Amino acid sequence: MIVDELRIVGSTQTNVVMSAELIRVAQRAVRQRPANPRKEGLGQLVYPFDRDLAWAAVTYMRTPTRVLWDLYRTRAERLETLYDELCADIRDDKRALWRDGDGISVEVRRVEQFPAGERQVVGTVKNAIVDTMARRGLRLHVDPERPATRWVARQDDRGEIVVSIDLGGGSLSQRGWRRETGEAPLREHLAAVLLMLARFDPRKDVLVDPMCGSGTIPIEAYHLSRATPRQVPALRALGIDYVAEGAKSLEPSPLYPDAAPLLVGCDVDLDVLAAARDNARAARAAEAITWQRADVATLTPQVIADIARERGREPPESGLLLANPPYGERLDERDLVMVYRALAQTCRKFRGWRAGFLVGNPLLEQVFTDVIGRPRIKKPLANANLRAYFYLYEL
Repeated sequence: MIVDELRIVGSTQTNVVMSAELIRVAQRAVRQRPANPRKEGLGQLVYPFDRDLAWAAVTYMRTPTRVLWDLYRTRAERLETLYDELCADIRDDKRALWRDGDGISVEVRRVEQFPAGERQVVGTVKNAIVDTMARRGLRLHVDPERPATRWVARQDDRGEIVVSIDLGGGSLSQRGWRRETGEAPLREHLAAVLLMLARFDPRKDVLVDPMCGSGTIPIEAYHLSRATPRQVPALRALGIDYVAEGAKSLEPSPLYPDAAPLLVGCDVDLDVLAAARDNARAARAAEAITWQRADVATLTPQVIADIARERGREPPESGLLLANPPYGERLDERDLVMVYRALAQTCRKFRGWRAGFLVGNPLLEQVFTDVIGRPRIKKPLANANLRAYFYLYEL
């Protein structure tokens, strides 16, 4: 069956955040408000396909991991049937999805329930595309390194095989700026999710990461504030290289170019700070972020006020402390409690601020309850394969 849907994919429990971000960027970039999506699971949104909306999502969104264009759906339960039904759909499809000489790649995800191995499913989907296009006189070839389009076949919750084009050309979480990752780097899209959950407002909030590590949170705060665009070759290969009202998209610009938030990354380790600076340079955010050597136990509002003055700003009366503290994989419980208690005691100094943490150890909540009180928000949010929670406190 031929379908025509835009699928936004993210981490579990991020549907609401992704929907809010798409509204934010679509209204600014293409002057439209997306229709209410269909939710599939806890980390996927499905919209009627619209080229402008697809362009805005891939170019500007920072909270998803992938943006897909769903094209074909089949209830096939055998490889032979899968091949035949895909060939029939591709033959009848009038959309301009291929050009003569294009390279393609195919990957599969979540096909454990299909009665064939992953490689067999990949080969079947690839053969259906290449063989059907050959009958049309278009020569396609497999190019896993630099394909014009990346195809994804996956089995949905109903057991149907859905075949899509990956409009982002791969994982959107990998921004390409990491030079140093540190011991337990936070995935880039999750940093954007945390900022959205914490209601970061670059017009009035100072952003301070007291345990910045590789610098992911301040760097993402800079780009999320500006809605910095990315270049996506897959869109051009499909002719999706425009926005509404004839705006130029070949060189897309930030949606909020005047955004100038005050961003501070702190760490006690100078080598860690040096690595974070290198990452910020690679991410073209170096001038926007202040890197401060500071132990989490000794960080004070006065330190941030001094940084603000150096930046020509008024000392902040409120702001956001946001961090991904250690989970305890390299610390014993006693040391971990000491770290969490020092973090909680520091938070007490920042009256009128908010504090948000993604952490996979319940000890943080126990310690913070004793020192600060219960969180305003407690939300499950996986970090890679680790079960974690996001906590937001009003200080």
